[in-house]
Amino acid sequence: MSPHVLRRTPLLVPMVLAALAACQDSTSPSRVSSPKPHFAQGDNGVWTVNTLTDPLDSDGICDDVECTIREAIAAAGVDDKIVFANGLQGAIKLTSQLLIPGIALSIDGAGRITLDAQGGSGVLVIAEAQVDLKGLTLTGGESSNGGAIRMSIGRLTISNSAIISNHATGVGGGIFVDEGSVTLTNTTVSGNKSDEEGGAIYNDDRLTITGSAIYGNEARLGGAIFNRGSLSVTGSTISDNKASDAGAIVNINAATATVVRSTISGNLTTGDAGVAGIKNGGSLELRSSTVTRNGGSNNNYGGINMLGGSASVSNSIIAGNTGFLGNDCFGDGIASLGHNLTTTNSCPFAATGDVKVATAQIFTEVIEQALNDNGGPTKTHALIARGRAVDAGYCPGESTDQRGSARPVDDATMPNAIDACDIGAFERQGPPVADLMVSQTVDKTSVKQGELLTYSIRVRNLGPQTAPSVVVTDVLSSGVTFVKARVNKGTITAPPSGETGTVTWSVGDMLNGDNQVADIQVTVLVKGKTTVTNNASVTGNVSDPNKANDSAAITVSVVAGTTAKPRK
Repeated sequence: MSPHVLRRTPLLVPMVLAALAACQDSTSPSRVSSPKPHFAQGDNGVWTVNTLTDPLDSDGICDDVECTIREAIAAAGVDDKIVFANGLQGAIKLTSQLLIPGIALSIDGAGRITLDAQGGSGVLVIAEAQVDLKGLTLTGGESSNGGAIRMSIGRLTISNSAIISNHATGVGGGIFVDEGSVTLTNTTVSGNKSDEEGGAIYNDDRLTITGSAIYGNEARLGGAIFNRGSLSVTGSTISDNKASDAGAIVNINAATATVVRSTISGNLTTGDAGVAGIKNGGSLELRSSTVTRNGGSNNNYGGINMLGGSASVSNSIIAGNTGFLGNDCFGDGIASLGHNLTTTNSCPFAATGDVKVATAQIFTEVIEQALNDNGGPTKTHALIARGRAVDAGYCPGESTDQRGSARPVDDATMPNAIDACDIGAFERQGPPVADLMVSQTVDKTSVKQGELLTYSIRVRNLGPQTAPSVVVTDVLSSGVTFVKARVNKGTITAPPSGETGTVTWSVGDMLNGDNQVADIQVTVLVKGKTTVTNNASVTGNVSDPNKANDSAAITVSVVAGTTAKPRK
């Protein structure tokens, strides 16, 4: 139990006096109830923040009466955890930046807590510490370096969090990695600004980014990331950042950058002869990624600009970038490791499996132009179905794409380059698997000429997945004419009443286990001693493992006699 629990002695005095009085007066009609047992602050290494305030006159003690975020940090020991009271939600308006020195600590905001520096300071400084941040939003930071976070020696992991709307007058609008390692997972870094370098992040040591989105940041150099150390980006989106030079990433000097299964799109350079996408002077590896729609209005370079150093590119799309001085690639030192896609006369790709397309084909035969939410934690450019990048790649060792969807997925209609992997950050998935079944019944086993007959067509999705765009086609016998149809779901297209033909039932999407019925009424046209057969079949945008139950026919005998004059 923490020694801090009993520090608020003025609050305990009345309780002690009341207890003594009760003991001295045995005739008292009321009894003093014992306080309910509870876990004290610090038990099992857990400290619970129970207020959104950060008062200047705090007593510095974390207990059950009041525990601020600043008091919890001061009280925590090695490997302790800071959480927030149930129901506590909102912004903590910081009076000054928080400092975590020389300790291993985790802070879990559960997606409910914002740390707001209100433009008066940075949000967080980590010095010689190991810190895990979860479910927090850091905003309103204002600092010379590291608008929200300054990392100085140690290790920092940030997951399921947001670093938004912070500002640095120097470098690192969102985060400044001075010395140590920083890992971002499923985290958004957006709307940050640096007056110098690294609108979102300035890295001088080790930076790892996974499943995250870095967008809408701004700097003079490196709108998203300025890297002078070791950078790894996996399954992430770097989009719509801008800078006077290098809208997305600067990788400089002896720095190393690895970009895998990621999308770099729509970044902008605003200065003359700037780079919209990646400016590389170090060692760059681009693998299973998509670099597109980067550009600017001045004399700039679009995709990747080499300033010395080296770059290796594999299974990636570098296309659809624009720049007056060069569109997709510029400079020496870019080596293709194969199975890349770019435009004709652009990037110097000539290795096995490299694909060259005309500029006009990029957004008609390769990828969708818009960056959309196609599933997963970050946005992607979807591949066009059966387009030039589908099954044209090679991605050994990869099991998922940027979204976390399966990779590779074979399109049986396309020739495979090697392993059916798609080029770029997006793996186009095959149709869902669903067993569609159609059956039918009829209200009579025999009829006469002129009688009404009603077929009940039943369609079921036996799973295991949702079946999109289900359509039932019912071919009427030439011996009957259509009267009417009724459905509870979907729409009917049918011949005019009194004519024969085909009834089309557009059911729409069917969930696993869905069961729908259509009733189709007809008039028997033919005379007796014959039969009429109704044929129904079902299709959908699915891979159906059992084609045997996709159609059903039912035959009814027509006997002698007439009940009414047949319709014409």
